[in-house]
Amino acid sequence: MSKSKYAIFVVILGLYITLSGETTKMEIKKITPRTIISVVKRVEQEYYLLTKDKPIDLTITGPTYIRVYTRLLWQEDMTGKQNYRLLLKTNEDQDEKLLSFETEKSNTAQGENKRRYSKWRSFYIEVPKGTNQYQISLVSAKSETVALRFSFERPKEYKKIIPEQPYQELQFVEREKITTYYELTPKKPIKVKITGPAILRATCRLNYDYTLEGKQTYTISASVSGKEWQTKTFRTEKSQTGIYKNLPAVIPSTPDNFYLDVPPGTFLIEFNLKAGLGKSAGISFSVKPKDTYE
Repeated sequence: MSKSKYAIFVVILGLYITLSGETTKMEIKKITPRTIISVVKRVEQEYYLLTKDKPIDLTITGPTYIRVYTRLLWQEDMTGKQNYRLLLKTNEDQDEKLLSFETEKSNTAQGENKRRYSKWRSFYIEVPKGTNQYQISLVSAKSETVALRFSFERPKEYKKIIPEQPYQELQFVEREKITTYYELTPKKPIKVKITGPAILRATCRLNYDYTLEGKQTYTISASVSGKEWQTKTFRTEKSQTGIYKNLPAVIPSTPDNFYLDVPPGTFLIEFNLKAGLGKSAGISFSVKPKDTYE
């Protein structure tokens, strides 16, 4: 057996994984129909077939994360984009979550008997400590069949990035934790370089000076090469728990998040403070890769 960090054991009833000395376990109850789907570079992957009359029952021991990849069975009369919905039930129906997906035909995914499938879409199950019961059922799909594949994966996390110089740092302190923001004014925009496809998150705080009180409105715009890409207006109020360590004369507001869906390529994005009575704001940036479907 390989001595790599990850050891995966496949058995008839499910899948076992050992990760960093801790064992998490997933069992797929009942004999669920399965198929092999050939994808990019003719890699073959095992999927479980989900139909309206045959939900999939799981017993998962946590704590762990399960990523569920889904592919819609693609019939000859299906064109363009197609929608389908799944229902995730947790711990014997105590909690239900409806999951909706939009997809299109994959140019590479092909199953047994040359059956075609859609591009994958996925969702995560955060499994708490202990033994947990889950059921996934098919609510609606034109072809009435969706293929599922399970993987032990954590969701992608945002990572902090630093903007292009020049900038003025603001050391935001809350509950003894320090977070670096960058001062944004109407005359001093902040620029950040990012390579997509990715999701860029800009966390913004309006800065209250002695002239501002109560709830305030402010606008942040994002531009590329002088062309406005997206604008977001927020209504906020003073933070009751945080201060700027290096700028005690102003009080930061509660946080607001601004998201940009960045396409493939490299972009220099300029953020500007517009409208409102506030003279400045603090802004920080984080990014996570975006899924590339096939």
